[in-house]
Amino acid sequence: MGVIRHKIWNEVWQHKGRTLQIVFIIAIGAFAIGMIIGGRNMFQARAGESWRASSPAMITLAVDPAVDDAMLTSLKGIRGVEQVEGYIQTTLEWRLAPTDAWQTGGLIARDDYTDQRYNQSQLLSGQWPTRKVFAFEKGDDTAFGLQEGGVVYIRLNDREYTVPLGGVVTNLTNLPPGFGGTAQFYTTRTRLGELTGSTNFNRILAGAPVYDETTVTAIADRMQDRLEKQDIEVTGAAPPPDQPRRVADPAVYYLQSNLDSIFVIMGVMAGLALLLGLLLVYNTINGVVSRQVNQIGMMKAVGAGSGQILLIYLSNILIYGLLAFIVSAPLGVLGAYGLYMFFINVFNITPGPFSLSPPAILAQLAITMLAPILASLGPLRTAVGITVREAISTYGLTVPTGFLERLLAGAQRAPRLLLLTVSNTFRNKWRVLLTQATLVSSGVIFMMVVSTQQSVTYTFGDVLFSILRFDVAFQFEQPERIEQIEALTLAQPGVESVEMWGLSSPKMWPADRPQSNEDQSVQLFGVPLPTRLYGPHLKAGRWLQPGDTYAVVLNERLAHKTGISVGDRVILDQGPHGKSEWEVVGLFLDPVLVRSAYAPRDTLLREIGSLNRASTIWIQTTRTDAAGEAAMAQALRQFYEQRHFKIDAHGLFFGRDTAGQIIEL
Repeated sequence: MGVIRHKIWNEVWQHKGRTLQIVFIIAIGAFAIGMIIGGRNMFQARAGESWRASSPAMITLAVDPAVDDAMLTSLKGIRGVEQVEGYIQTTLEWRLAPTDAWQTGGLIARDDYTDQRYNQSQLLSGQWPTRKVFAFEKGDDTAFGLQEGGVVYIRLNDREYTVPLGGVVTNLTNLPPGFGGTAQFYTTRTRLGELTGSTNFNRILAGAPVYDETTVTAIADRMQDRLEKQDIEVTGAAPPPDQPRRVADPAVYYLQSNLDSIFVIMGVMAGLALLLGLLLVYNTINGVVSRQVNQIGMMKAVGAGSGQILLIYLSNILIYGLLAFIVSAPLGVLGAYGLYMFFINVFNITPGPFSLSPPAILAQLAITMLAPILASLGPLRTAVGITVREAISTYGLTVPTGFLERLLAGAQRAPRLLLLTVSNTFRNKWRVLLTQATLVSSGVIFMMVVSTQQSVTYTFGDVLFSILRFDVAFQFEQPERIEQIEALTLAQPGVESVEMWGLSSPKMWPADRPQSNEDQSVQLFGVPLPTRLYGPHLKAGRWLQPGDTYAVVLNERLAHKTGISVGDRVILDQGPHGKSEWEVVGLFLDPVLVRSAYAPRDTLLREIGSLNRASTIWIQTTRTDAAGEAAMAQALRQFYEQRHFKIDAHGLFFGRDTAGQIIEL
């Protein structure tokens, strides 16, 4: 056993370069997987804990017009309702200095911040909003430059105010800035009434004793029916804002699907890195065995059995694995914590105490101790199976004579160094194949990552630019006269083309089935035909044509969700303006407005009682660079404001005015 221990020690210590190489290769894969598992487990645990602690509402409704306290009280009497709470959510414009451009933000007002039942906000520092003092969302200091103790300039209903900022609040139902969220401010219900003239609630939150989707959906139906009997329009408002729902499971973080996708991609990449590392380990062990065939023969000649030889090499591999674990475990913990903090900041969650992830440690231990052994089974089987005669007589150099060997033997005039290089390179063809597979796979993974990045850039860059052919887009608070706005805008320097579009938000359902509370709300645009400022990316059917009347094209995601195809007929319910039947003539791609649909402008305006008046304007300018678009948007905003045409602060694209800003989302 002393000889065996000496052999094992010699292999590890005397060949430090090889030892470090193998340990480093194994540790890289283990570190990557440990970091991802640990970071995921830590973040998901913290995100789930924070989400559940905020007491998310099971039912979230947006109502128009807003409701008063009496209506809210009446909803509490509906069968199955445990509690009902209302709050106010609106948009405003803000800036940090009088010379800055206005930016879009959100404003939330609650009746009592110290008595919140659902979607609870948490005060992190400072004070809750008071009559004159606002609070702002955690993360907005980094993303937008807001500061506790500072001031912000806001504009509501065409009036400007200077507002002190006295506290930092976190509310997980708000979309984080890293996911396209805007600055979020908080005030009291009384103060919002002074600023806007209304203290009624436009958001209703409710819950049941226990979450069951069927039961809670029935409660939401009863609430909606009561509100609609009072001519109050009801839509779902549970996050995320691009896919609002009436009912949501309070135990599931609404961005969980995004998180799952991110970690799956990271896990796949880490697994591929581990696989490539194991191929290198295989090649390295195979090379070691090949060089030590004579030693194996001598050990067998003096009485060593196959088990003892296997023990020597397995011991070496286990030592490599143990060293790799010692290296990867602490690095994996640090990496997991770094990944955890990265996602904590991106998703705007308050960090919790540091903790280890046992599954991550166990995964690293299993990878470092078992994976190298599995990768080495092939070379080790060859090592223990060789006979004494084969080992001592050939020194491991015997290979079958093939076409390449015969070709090299006949190349008498070629330089001997070249022949030796080629012969040694291809002497062990299996090893060459594995080396090439490792190199090719590395290149494929690199190309896959780069091509995926380029594909995303293409989809959200070139494709979107081909769809959004305008440079600046605004939404007016009220429909304005088309001829007047278009003429005034075209007269402005730098404006090339202008189109006014209609806009409504009807409920939609297939004409062959009855209306239900689960029907989708649609962003329906009325398009002037033909249009120059929108390039439809059709997936099926056709685009709108001059002369079309009750024809509509749908976003393919919306159509898939509702089970509607080209040729189907749908009902569009415009609320007080009534219902009408339309034919679906096409499906298109639009990754920004996923609930969008397009119809002839004149038909839509006639349906909603807004003939010759439209609420959105799409502008093509002479400057198409990002800075030029932003400058034009600012100049046009000022132009409209000077003439008392009120621009909606939130707009069509989450507060973004230009095509470049939209694509950055």
